[in-house]
Amino acid sequence: MSEPVAADVEWDAGDLGCGPLLLELRNRLRTMPGQVFKLISVDPGSPEDLPVWCRLSRNELLHHDPATKSFWIRSRLDWE
Repeated sequence: MSEPVAADVEWDAGDLGCGPLLLELRNRLRTMPGQVFKLISVDPGSPEDLPVWCRLSRNELLHHDPATKSFWIRSRLDWE
């Protein structure tokens, strides 16, 4: 993963757990095809769950900064 890029939208999900976090993330990404979304998540499972979810959902994880618990995700273009 490369360096962080400027985000179009930022969301601090706090300690929201994996299931609700991923559902809300999906809803938010759908509204912004091709844009960069910065997610801050302190949920302990996020570093393992988010890369897998991004790969399976075809969204691009651009960068993860463990120190700030931040993830930069490019929303896919082909939401239906």
